[in-house]
Amino acid sequence: RINTNLMLELMRNTLYTRSIEYSDNRISLFSAQWGRCAITGVSFASVKDIHCHHKTPTSMGGTDKYDNLIPVLAPVHKLIHAKNKDTIEHYLNILNLNKEQLRKVNKLRALAGIEEIL
Repeated sequence: RINTNLMLELMRNTLYTRSIEYSDNRISLFSAQWGRCAITGVSFASVKDIHCHHKTPTSMGGTDKYDNLIPVLAPVHKLIHAKNKDTIEHYLNILNLNKEQLRKVNKLRALAGIEEIL
């Protein structure tokens, strides 16, 4: 049920700019979410697609702990952080989120101190 080849690639993919805790939790979250984005439910196709969003940003005291990370697709991550109206519209068009998915994105935006998307 989980893409074991992608999981092995993720395990071998060292992130030298991140902590060991972040790397370990990224693997654990990938497994816990069955290799799917926590917002859209879409399966990750490559390691480049897998972004671990900090629920509480590190700039606001957030850590690399498991409970502060959530695995999302790269465009979802960009949408969570987007502030420019055109950028937001661009990613909304790409992702075609339903109301529940948009609610989850807005919850993450609120935790980051970013205005919700209406």
